[in-house]
Amino acid sequence: MDCRERAACRGLDPAFAIATFFPEQGASAEAARGFCDSCPVRRQCLAYALAAEDLHGVWAGTSSRQRKRLRRAAS
Repeated sequence: MDCRERAACRGLDPAFAIATFFPEQGASAEAARGFCDSCPVRRQCLAYALAAEDLHGVWAGTSSRQRKRLRRAAS
């Protein structure tokens, strides 16, 4: 995933990134989506996340459940 160099989440404190992009069940993912909304490589990130079906957490502003729905809709 070459786009990581330009990602909005690049360089975040690891503890903050884990708490933000891998929220506990029932916790809000809005903070992660805020980073993703302004990310210049969001499309590439989403394509990667859709191809890698076993990813958890927020990728390109989507949850694993949302990505599962997107995969179903595309097939």
